[in-house]
Amino acid sequence: MEIIMPGKTKKAIHPLLITREAWGICLKNLKKMSAIFLIFNLPVLAIYLTPLGDKLQHQKLNFSIFIFVVISILAFSIWNHIALLLGAKKAVDFEEYTVGQSVKQAGPLFFKYLGTGLAATSFLSCLIMFGLIFVAVAFPLLLKINKILAISICLAAAITVIWTFVYFMLRWSLATAVCVLENSRPLAALKRSHFLVTEYVHPVVGTYCLFTLMYIACMLVFVIIGAFLGLSNDENQSNCVGMIFSMLINTVLVPFWTIATVILYKELKEALETHVYA
Repeated sequence: MEIIMPGKTKKAIHPLLITREAWGICLKNLKKMSAIFLIFNLPVLAIYLTPLGDKLQHQKLNFSIFIFVVISILAFSIWNHIALLLGAKKAVDFEEYTVGQSVKQAGPLFFKYLGTGLAATSFLSCLIMFGLIFVAVAFPLLLKINKILAISICLAAAITVIWTFVYFMLRWSLATAVCVLENSRPLAALKRSHFLVTEYVHPVVGTYCLFTLMYIACMLVFVIIGAFLGLSNDENQSNCVGMIFSMLINTVLVPFWTIATVILYKELKEALETHVYA
């Protein structure tokens, strides 16, 4: 008789191994994955390099145009991430795929992805707003009773809100990936992500931290080069060069990170669903 006991002996998940594997797969699939990234992001870069982009950054557009541009960029970003996830899944499974297939197959998943993102963002935003409103209302009232009491209660409330925010943010961090990889509805994707991450928070955080450090290191290179070239003296030139440099490094880093996310998802899934004991 076989009994499945997920929490008995946890499989070790190593962020460094995930990163190394992801890098190897990324290099082999860089041409296709970068093409998917550029299809959606080159038009966005073109917008930012035009006078329209300058007005957008300085919020000088009228409201209707601003909303249209922002929604368009958001739609491009979502479609891009879905297509990258689909391509990354094929790459990780060593299956054949094309750029066109990944882009085309992303369409039916668009609204599920959007719903998942909106559900998580709405909850976390409401949580922060609730905390701010509570402190804004409670502090003046409590201050009339006792200063120390007011500070203590509001500080406790702030810590509780921040802890809850981080708790759900981490456990829902794979929700959009789950939505795409498992073709799940928003609530199902959130629950599934929570299930996958809960037992492996530290490896998940470690993987995210490694990627963040890589991105920071790349940006430091730009800052150092910019300082030597004196780019900081011209704000417009600095912004322009910064966006182009960001596009170049993201052409590699975004596919790499997407592949790492798929590998992390597969590792978590295997760890939690194959603990079988005789």
